[in-house]
Amino acid sequence: MKTNQNKRLYGKSLIRKKPVDIVNRILIFCILVFPLMAAGANLTCLMQPRDVAVDPYWNDVARYLAGMEVREKSLLWEKTKEPRYSDHRRFMDGLWDKIQKSTIDIIEPWRDRNVPSAGSRATAFYPLSGADFINLHTLFPGSRRYLMIAMEPEGDASVLKDHQSRRLIDGLVPVERSIYLYGVNNYFQSKVMSQEMTNRLLPGTAPALLIFMARMGLVIKSVDNVFIGDSGDLVSIPGSPRKEKGKIYGIRILFTGRDGSARELVYLSMKIGPGSVDPSTPEGKYLGRLNGMKTMMKSAVYLLHHRPFDGVRDFILKRSIVMVQDDSGIPYRFFTRGWKVSLFGKYRPAMALKYCMPVSQPDLKEQYSAGVPPLPFNFGYGILFGPGQSNIMVAKKM
Repeated sequence: MKTNQNKRLYGKSLIRKKPVDIVNRILIFCILVFPLMAAGANLTCLMQPRDVAVDPYWNDVARYLAGMEVREKSLLWEKTKEPRYSDHRRFMDGLWDKIQKSTIDIIEPWRDRNVPSAGSRATAFYPLSGADFINLHTLFPGSRRYLMIAMEPEGDASVLKDHQSRRLIDGLVPVERSIYLYGVNNYFQSKVMSQEMTNRLLPGTAPALLIFMARMGLVIKSVDNVFIGDSGDLVSIPGSPRKEKGKIYGIRILFTGRDGSARELVYLSMKIGPGSVDPSTPEGKYLGRLNGMKTMMKSAVYLLHHRPFDGVRDFILKRSIVMVQDDSGIPYRFFTRGWKVSLFGKYRPAMALKYCMPVSQPDLKEQYSAGVPPLPFNFGYGILFGPGQSNIMVAKKM
């Protein structure tokens, strides 16, 4: 099977109420409702209720891409009967079995023991994410909102709607190639992403995101392209986006969690830099609404170790209540005060990669030399050295 896969891949008014009744109602509201509203604001300031017309097609296309059964009434039902789709289903079943056993099933019990549950519904933030929704959702399964930022293009929702052409069936092999090595190693290679996620059939990260979400048992309600408006709001784009220079574009996926709760994933295609958190820029206004978030950083090219990114680093530290990262994220020295830190695995700065120069941290090396618990799964650049060579830092703000 492995050889074959390798070959194949490459209400009423209160005015009429009595005064006492009005006062009682106000008191009840203040005592019961306002604290919940305030708590919700701290959990995720960006979560804005939206009335969305649920289109079952979106869950169908996610399941189709993931090699799963779709409804008999689905517009994609006939496409699942093609011989090439049977090959895709076998590929996806085998790949997902590996992802489930080597990544998800190992991370979940480790997470329950080691990742703080504080702010469990808080926004989960993942800068420099690529299409890696699996680790983000597995580490922070209770979040109601997931925000991912990376350079890879987001894709086009209208392309995924094109069920009448051969695009969906012909685009399955490029999608397979884009996620195969990730499934094997829990690591997205930049070269593979840049080649396969720009294919003309099913471009961008959206297909991979939908595959992962469907396979993780999440139900997709809607998918739409968005951009950040001048006021910092996400603006939905009807049809295929015609991009303007200087604007930040992305894709928004509304879905239902395994507990039935309404949730949201926003993926933004943008380069992280000083302007990203500048309150005078649209993206700075948008990100400025974040607070009390749970942040994950993985294979982050040591970006936040360098002076030009001090503002981004300080923004994340100020607004995060929990951090889970490898050594390529925020330097360890910024967590020595005001944070409770736990270390796992082996510390070994990654070998030099293209566009990535590892930064050695003597203070972190000293902490690891004192002995830390092992890490039972691959994470970040540690996979480049083989199994058992990854590291993770879990930090909770005190």
